Amino acid sequence: MGADKASVSALSGDPRRPDCVVPYKQRAPSEEKLDAFGTVGMMLALLGMLTRVRIFSFIAIAFVASAFIQRNADTDVKQLFMAGMFSIMGIFFSHLQSYPPSLFGTNTTAQATPAATAGAGAPVHA
Repeated sequence: MGADKASVSALSGDPRRPDCVVPYKQRAPSEEKLDAFGTVGMMLALLGMLTRVRIFSFIAIAFVASAFIQRNADTDVKQLFMAGMFSIMGIFFSHLQSYPPSLFGTNTTAQATPAATAGAGAPVHA
């Protein structure tokens, strides 16, 4: 059957040779590349969480998702989940408002007293 196709293609002027076709085999992703995506995702997630800059957290989610998609049986999934949680917490913290302490109760900072405002040698009138 293969010889018939080869002879027909040779007669019709087709330069392809079906007997030399090699099926495509997908290469496994390199472990170093996967570790780099996870590490960069972790660093960006921590940076986004600590600086409250949303773009770092969103980029970290992209890196973590890429590392999670390309994982294999030897991949440490705990690290990827931890990096994902840090990036989600970074987005959550960046949306929180930081209110001044005076909105939540009395201001407990040092009150201006007459003794504190008087000069060093000036008498205090109470």
